[in-house]
Amino acid sequence: MARLSILSGLLIVSLLLSTRTFAEEPPRATADVGAGAAQAESAQRFIRTKHDKVRKVLRKPDTPKRADELTELLGEFLDYDRLAKLSLDKEWGKRTPKERNQFVSLLRQLVERQYQRNMESTLRYKVSWVGTEPIETGVKVKSSAKSVKKKRQPPVTIDYSMSPAGKEWKVFDIFTDDVSLVKNYKRQFRRVIADEGWNGLIDRMEKKLHAEDELI
Repeated sequence: MARLSILSGLLIVSLLLSTRTFAEEPPRATADVGAGAAQAESAQRFIRTKHDKVRKVLRKPDTPKRADELTELLGEFLDYDRLAKLSLDKEWGKRTPKERNQFVSLLRQLVERQYQRNMESTLRYKVSWVGTEPIETGVKVKSSAKSVKKKRQPPVTIDYSMSPAGKEWKVFDIFTDDVSLVKNYKRQFRRVIADEGWNGLIDRMEKKLHAEDELI
């Protein structure tokens, strides 16, 4: 679980940080199937555009203002509402609008904090774009991140499930070495709710905002 937690944090930020510190390889050709080549190219282009914005932010001095800007960019990239709904699964339908809003807010803060913590640890990774594949609601963009310093360390595969959001895209799940971020959260949330109830889950999440260990 410890390795999974680290990788879950890594996968959220590794692609966003690649333009400043990663040696980026050109994307490979995408097959014209399912969602279509045009959609796949659009999804990749969206991510690459975010790279350019993040690169400009990372060139600024390391200040709280810069951290806020990076957090804002991450919010443009990740669909927190859908991530929260998928992570809660059937429990989502049992919650009131107020409870849902509170949960989404807490989840967002926890994910954003993990993003900040993993920023430095992803600076020496080389990202390769390894293609795309159609999924039911959009496109999965695939990548591979390999440590530049530890050359014998196996690369980490990072796949982004993305859906159209107006003229842009949103990521609603991320796979690290074929392990789903949503499924990882779902297992944790289900376990805590079964043992401690909904209030127990919220209490744990609030405490973790002031702790140093895993999500819950």
